Amino acid sequence: MRHRLVGLLVAALGCALALPAHAEFRCAAEARAGFAERGRDDAVTGPAVALCRKLADQVVGAATPARLILIAPDTGLGLPEVNIAFLSPDMIGERKIVELVTIGPAVFHEPISLMVPERSTLRQPHQMAGRIICLIIGGDGQVALESELARLDPPPIRLSFREADELRDAYNVGRCEAAIGRLSELKTMQLEAGINQIRSRVLPTAVGDAPIFLVVPQGSAIRLDSLKLP
Repeated sequence: MRHRLVGLLVAALGCALALPAHAEFRCAAEARAGFAERGRDDAVTGPAVALCRKLADQVVGAATPARLILIAPDTGLGLPEVNIAFLSPDMIGERKIVELVTIGPAVFHEPISLMVPERSTLRQPHQMAGRIICLIIGGDGQVALESELARLDPPPIRLSFREADELRDAYNVGRCEAAIGRLSELKTMQLEAGINQIRSRVLPTAVGDAPIFLVVPQGSAIRLDSLKLP
């Protein structure tokens, strides 16, 4: 599914080198809680919607309709052209995408944090030395652990998983002393306490940042340095 989404995004960005005067202005946003997500009525919600409209006003004027397309595992892109996209470094890092886009500034930042059971004595990241931490392989949490926590003595012990539900189940039965990930991911885990009804808290000090960047297709008439961002 991941490779299918990458292919769809490559095709979309490759087509969006110019915007016809009569067309709608199309943005694509990687699904991210607190930035771009699907609401109860199936509409895309979050700050990315207003940002797309703001950029459309600057590029083509207020009279042109603006539409935000959500990039998510269950939807793909669904449209043949995209003028601007909001993507994470993970998505941009896909070789075929990075060669087709110009990367602009970050437009959204989400903390990468640690979560522990409420009864835990752990209060700060530096106390994670030698502790067992659950993480997703290749996720933002692993990146933060390797760059920020691996220097602890002794370094944390990793308990790695490929799927979020596997990580959640391991955490809820006490196989690890903490979980690391994006704040939105951890808050979702808090609501899924499992049969043991584990109550958890997120440590107040973040250990990393998971940004979303503004990108445009190579050759686009849109000049990143001329855009005014919030």
